[in-house]
Amino acid sequence: MKRCLLLLLFLFALAVPATAGATTFGAEVGSDFTHQLRGQWSQSRVMRNLSSLYGAGGRVARADSNWALTERKAPIRGRHRYDWSYDDMIVSETASARLRWEPTLAFAPRWAEVHRSNVLHLSGGRGRVIAYLPPASNTTFAAYATAFMKRYGPHGAFWKANPKLPYVPVTTLEVWNEPDNLYDWGADINLSDYATMYEAVRAAVHRVYPGARVMTGGLAWTESSLPRLLKAFEGKPMDALAIHPYGATPSQSIQVARDALADMRRYGRGGTPVSANEYGWTSSQHTWGSTNPRNVKTYAYTALIGLAKLPLFEVEPFSWADPSWGLSTGSFAKAVAKITHHR
Repeated sequence: MKRCLLLLLFLFALAVPATAGATTFGAEVGSDFTHQLRGQWSQSRVMRNLSSLYGAGGRVARADSNWALTERKAPIRGRHRYDWSYDDMIVSETASARLRWEPTLAFAPRWAEVHRSNVLHLSGGRGRVIAYLPPASNTTFAAYATAFMKRYGPHGAFWKANPKLPYVPVTTLEVWNEPDNLYDWGADINLSDYATMYEAVRAAVHRVYPGARVMTGGLAWTESSLPRLLKAFEGKPMDALAIHPYGATPSQSIQVARDALADMRRYGRGGTPVSANEYGWTSSQHTWGSTNPRNVKTYAYTALIGLAKLPLFEVEPFSWADPSWGLSTGSFAKAVAKITHHR
């Protein structure tokens, strides 16, 4: 009886999102699965990478749920046809590594996209870039979110069909990515439209699992976008806020997060959990977020410690698989151990 009680308590703990008072560490691992899907990485390589994240103290793995792959064709007479093979791969491997998948629901199929051009013309003769566009119908997106949660949420169909896997259901998810970024929304950025979309998806997810934590899509330009987002959300529910505190230096990234927390208090949402679920630098010169290659590892380590000192419920750098960051070769584990030791 005691063993059964302990098992029930363990499963209950897995099913409940982390409390706002505790910082959960993780990392973006989506590139692992795209490499695997394309045949560039083996499953064993991905598993080694995921297991190293868990061993370093990470407990969540952020990766996109690719709606465009899952529902390639429009529903016929209201009947949706989903191919869950890609998402099954992600959740099987993250669960096997004892990580909780934190999906970003994004990438509308072409048939579901809003009806405007997805080609943006860049200045300076740099050519064109394809932008991901939001769905034309929030109802269609909400139907996808409902089906997703019924499969991967607590007591979902996937877990019933795979009882031998560690039971790590999806309890926190993100609605879209960077809705304030023209590459993820198109040129007609409208955070009021995004707030309406979030509300529809959140309601759908909560109907399946009321205890879910539905995050807003991480903001790319937090300093300028967050006040506009909070105005758009006036009178609307928000389970959690996601931000991407990119800065030229670790101190600037930490300040972006600190200012975001102040904005949340200013707009009466001081009790809403905030996640820094993407930040970082690149050693590729003349690109966004670039810095001297010798700075990258130090910056990643310093920012992780600094962000963890703030009242954020999650800290997740981007990207675990990139060796230039040094995360998977020791700095992440060192930072998490230092943070935990001083609590």
